[in-house]
Amino acid sequence: MTQNNNSNGKVPSKFLPTKFMLTARVLVGGYLLYTSYSLIEGVVGGEGRDKYFLGAFMVAFTIIGILLILFAGRDLLSGKYVGGALDGGEAPEETAAESMETPENEVKEMAENTQKTEGYLEDTEKEESKK
Repeated sequence: MTQNNNSNGKVPSKFLPTKFMLTARVLVGGYLLYTSYSLIEGVVGGEGRDKYFLGAFMVAFTIIGILLILFAGRDLLSGKYVGGALDGGEAPEETAAESMETPENEVKEMAENTQKTEGYLEDTEKEESKK
């Protein structure tokens, strides 16, 4: 398993979003807050189920919008994006031998699944021939 941090505390580029993506997340969070604010009229003037339905969406949009703005804004300001202050460059790639290795348990599990599938197909064929 590879580590996400280098020895100097920087993160490899492949684990980081781009600056544009972080900016887009902040903008989407702002739009969700705006949409939540726009739903206030529906909650205040709504009747019956509409009032609760719009209220639930208003709360959800507010929470998601705030979280998007906080987390993406924090990463944007701290430089945690490709080319930013915390960019550690490219991560060391796995060797060919490491990527080709398959644990024994995984091989056993694949064999068991194949046997189950073959048994299921045989049962299905028998049922179809009876009809």
